[in-house]
Amino acid sequence: MFIAVADTITLEDANNFREFHVAIDGDVAAAVAAFRDRSAASERANHLWIDIAFVRDLAGDAADAEWQAQFEGMLAYANSKGWIDEPANRVEAHIQPPG
Repeated sequence: MFIAVADTITLEDANNFREFHVAIDGDVAAAVAAFRDRSAASERANHLWIDIAFVRDLAGDAADAEWQAQFEGMLAYANSKGWIDEPANRVEAHIQPPG
């Protein structure tokens, strides 16, 4: 799955739990600002910390019980790699630049 940032912010390929990134169409700084308080800068270049509840919100009706279980599995894997900030409830995502 990935978060697409263009005129709006949407969750795409929501049932792909094997990857997670942010795809930005346009200026990266402006797109990151669109997240407001739902993201934070990472200490690693080209990465953002994304609010986990925001990802669930973006999933909307797709977030049924099966989706939630698979999403939790994805988060458990991310946690094993150090890509979860538990106190802030955020998951780290690579920024895929335009082009």
